[in-house]
Amino acid sequence: MTALAATDALAILRLAAEADTCATRRDAAAYAALFTEDGVMDGDMGRVAGRGALTAAVARVWENETPGTLHLTCNAVVDDSGPAPTVASLLVMLIPQDAGVAVAAADVVQRFVQTPEGWKIGSRHIITRSTAPPASP
Repeated sequence: MTALAATDALAILRLAAEADTCATRRDAAAYAALFTEDGVMDGDMGRVAGRGALTAAVARVWENETPGTLHLTCNAVVDDSGPAPTVASLLVMLIPQDAGVAVAAADVVQRFVQTPEGWKIGSRHIITRSTAPPASP
C-alpha cells in the first residue's frame, strides 16, 4: 500500500479512538457501526463477526463491567506498511474514583478498510495484559 495521506491517517486515528469512546458510553450500536458489515473482533474473549454479533457481544461484556468504567485509547500508532492500514494501541480501563484505579490493560490492533462510506474497522484484535483486581488502599 502507498503511504497514507495525513487526512486519512487522522481519520483512522479518530476512528480507533471512537471505538473506546463508544465503549465508555455503552453504545453498542454505534460501536458496531464503526466496523464493516463483516467486521471481526477477536482475541482473549473469543471471536465474533458481523455488526449484529458485535452489537450483542459488546453489550454483554459491558454489562459485566463496573458502571462508569472508562475505556481509554493510549499510544495509538498508525502503520501503513502492509496491505491495509493498522493502528496498534493500548487500551486502559479505569473506574472513576478520586485517584482513578486501573482495572485492566490490553493491546489492541485494528485493521482499517476504505469503504464508500469512509474508513471502517475491518478487524479489532484485543489481547489482555492484566486482569488483576486493583489493590486496596
